[in-house]
Amino acid sequence: MIKIDRASVPRPAALDKKNREGKTETARAIEHYTPYDANKVAFEFKIYSNTEVKDALVKLFKSKCAYCESTFLHVYSGDVEHFRPKGEIEEALPDTKPGYYWLAADWDNLLLSCRNCNQKLKHSLYGVSSKKTMGKMNQFPLSDPTKYVRQHGNANGIKDEESFRLLLNPCEDNPEEHLEYGKEGVVRPKKDEHGVFSIKGQTSIEAYVLQRVPLVQAREKVLIDIQAQIQRVKEATHNFNQFLNDPNTALRFYFEKILKRELERLKRFLNPEEQYVGMARQVIGEFLKVNFGILNV
Repeated sequence: MIKIDRASVPRPAALDKKNREGKTETARAIEHYTPYDANKVAFEFKIYSNTEVKDALVKLFKSKCAYCESTFLHVYSGDVEHFRPKGEIEEALPDTKPGYYWLAADWDNLLLSCRNCNQKLKHSLYGVSSKKTMGKMNQFPLSDPTKYVRQHGNANGIKDEESFRLLLNPCEDNPEEHLEYGKEGVVRPKKDEHGVFSIKGQTSIEAYVLQRVPLVQAREKVLIDIQAQIQRVKEATHNFNQFLNDPNTALRFYFEKILKRELERLKRFLNPEEQYVGMARQVIGEFLKVNFGILNV
């Protein structure tokens, strides 16, 4: 997972589409749940599934899942995911319904997700023998379950619950401050300067099922490619240093050209369109810092 600049893609105009009475879907949903009643029949949300909205999200997230950074559009059209669930909040007991009904067509609440991160499915997890049914769906845990904002008219909106939010939002948080990657493509919560694991990192790994076996294996394949390219850069660096002071300038320029080429190939893993850039930044960043003094990648 990596930080995404939502402002890089304009808000789709379709979200403001009005019906014959001149009302947006958001206005109609608010009317439906006013006065507030947890037992009301669920409102039918539709506008978020508009093609214009999906296309904008595909562009915003570079055709990758907002959570796991996998490309999937070649086999699945993707889910328009509500970060704050629209119909139900799984942890908000005793009244789990409705969810954040006034945010169902809010651009800031919409993300692109693969079905494995978003839907409740049976998964094989790394290091776990039995399958578990997991996936975000209607999950939205807070560190204090009494702090949920349940109505649209709250004076400060959702700001009152933000400091209690436990799931990483790639458009609000920098996930790289909360997640780190180990051998074999394994992801784990990152420790702070006091050695305390990120609770946002841990909760997000579980909610988005970031340790599902096929995903770990896919990250491992990319990690192996990165490590192979790092080795090529090391060899090119060694050859260049061998001829750094050689009077034969043509030979020196030849090995310099090879080194630049191999570095450029390594940096391709950092392109935002690539899969698992969060992992690539960690691995490549550490290598470049130690060997070339480059601090930011």
